[in-house]
Amino acid sequence: MKKIFLAFIIALVLSGCLSDIEEITGTCTVLLKDGTILEISQDIRQDTKTGTITYRDEDGKLWSIFKEDYESFECGS
Repeated sequence: MKKIFLAFIIALVLSGCLSDIEEITGTCTVLLKDGTILEISQDIRQDTKTGTITYRDEDGKLWSIFKEDYESFECGS
């Protein structure tokens, strides 16, 4: 019974964490603070609490851009 209760609590906590993640589809353009413009063709995920953007490049490598590193981003369908 304790294992079931513990599993329920873990699932509840994880589902609360995942609700802060917004998946955005389509090509996105990110303007970095240094003036560099990134074109991201893969879907991105943004942590709505921290503003961190996470995406995969063409080689499948995972990248994160923190809110303090970008000015803005725009995504289209």
